[in-house]
Amino acid sequence: MNDVKEFERRDWLTAVVLFVVAVCLYSPFRSRMAYHWDSAEFTVAIHDYNVALGQPHAPGYFLYVMLGRLVNWFVGDPHASLVWVSVMAGAGLVATVYLLGTAMFGRRTGIAAGLFTMSSPLVWFHSCVALTYVVDGFLVCLTVLMCWRAMNCDGSLRDAVVIGILIAAVGGVRQQTVPALVPLIVFTFWNSRNARLAKLSAACATGVLLGLAWFLPMVEMSGGLAMYMKIVGRHIAHNAPSTALVGGWDAIAWNLFFILVFCADGLMLGLVLLAGALIYRVVWCDAPRKKEWTDEHARALWMLAIWVISAMACGIIEFTRQPGYVLSYLPGLLILAAVAAAQLRKSSTFITVTAAVCLINASVFLAWPRDWDGVFFGLGRTAREIREHDTRLRRTVQLIRSRYLPSETIICHAQEYLSFGMRHFQLYLPEFDQYQLALDDAVVSPKGNPIQSVRDGRWQFVGGIEHGHKRVALLVVPPGSSVDIFKPYFDTSGAQEASDSGGTVFEMPLDSIRFKSTIAGEINGER
Repeated sequence: MNDVKEFERRDWLTAVVLFVVAVCLYSPFRSRMAYHWDSAEFTVAIHDYNVALGQPHAPGYFLYVMLGRLVNWFVGDPHASLVWVSVMAGAGLVATVYLLGTAMFGRRTGIAAGLFTMSSPLVWFHSCVALTYVVDGFLVCLTVLMCWRAMNCDGSLRDAVVIGILIAAVGGVRQQTVPALVPLIVFTFWNSRNARLAKLSAACATGVLLGLAWFLPMVEMSGGLAMYMKIVGRHIAHNAPSTALVGGWDAIAWNLFFILVFCADGLMLGLVLLAGALIYRVVWCDAPRKKEWTDEHARALWMLAIWVISAMACGIIEFTRQPGYVLSYLPGLLILAAVAAAQLRKSSTFITVTAAVCLINASVFLAWPRDWDGVFFGLGRTAREIREHDTRLRRTVQLIRSRYLPSETIICHAQEYLSFGMRHFQLYLPEFDQYQLALDDAVVSPKGNPIQSVRDGRWQFVGGIEHGHKRVALLVVPPGSSVDIFKPYFDTSGAQEASDSGGTVFEMPLDSIRFKSTIAGEINGER
């Protein structure tokens, strides 16, 4: 049972070329400022890893942060290091999808799959920001490729160990992804002719042992197992309403809706190609040809189905709220779109269709009109979004630093704004004392000290706002919001917009702030 096609020298050369081209395409669009709250957490964690402080948030993403720490030895900039990790992982994803498409369906499919992945707006975007998703997608695709080869050449115990190593790596980057890979691993070894249980056991044992190798230091750096489990429990409880278990059918519907929207964002014109192929197969394709093709590719179709459907099911049952969540299985859909393109008989038609998909998809990332953002409910991912976020955050940071003295000023944040929150300003304005007024039920704070704050650049919990000799409070307002976000906490009628801030910074005399009664109780640690 050795149907697997060995890669030829030209396959490896093609993969290298795709990798290099992807690096050249992605690197000019790298984010220079932390794009997301999580990006800032990961960046801070490179120097001060502690899940108890949300650096990063649970469940920990240990290997991702440690990889950033390793790269930082050479780059010397924590955030830039993580972005370069994303660039390389995104390019690696392109090359791996080419190899996977080639191994499963042939070289024509592999080329189309690699190009579709390279030009996917969702892949391109996440290859330019400091988030885990594209690294996770890259490792998952490596795992699928290894599973495919192991299944088709009746893989040895060595193959099982390699798969276990990859599972441990996936878990160290994004623990939530591992459960979705379990059906794929079982399917792989179930199709072995002999020693099925031994191979499955070897893969599981390797994954568990290597998982412990990163899990134990992660727990130690986060205050011990009891603290870590308490943090994870609090994090799970916070997200529970978005899961099928607690949120019920409403949560399921929203998760499925977002999965479809995000996958459409990643496929773009590839979705039209995929839909057209399905319609052709159902309406026009004759039964003998359909059966012949299906029989020939049955294994590959089963593997893609188990991979994609298992991951989607986990996303529906758990929760899907960020576009990057789908990157662990979007490559499977891109391969299917490439399969559709590869069935075009004329080479000229294949080249034209593949080029059209790539050009349209690249145009979406590079030149998506602002007026069309509503198509993806404001969650589309484009070069413009990276560029404008960098500009807004940099301008606000420069304004505060140039006009206000840390010895006289505190910075207030209403709540955890994912693109413009206290984590960003901890990173870029560590010299200022900062406070987040909304309490966060996802964190574990010491009794009597529920307020999250930044002192000397370090995240900590305090019982209230300490004025000291400070006289000015700056209210940070994320773009698209107004100073009214602070009204639940105090009267903002005396707030004055800082000139040239674009509505992102308001100032008030600190002694004029009077917290509302219920909020004052919370801020004084009575909650």
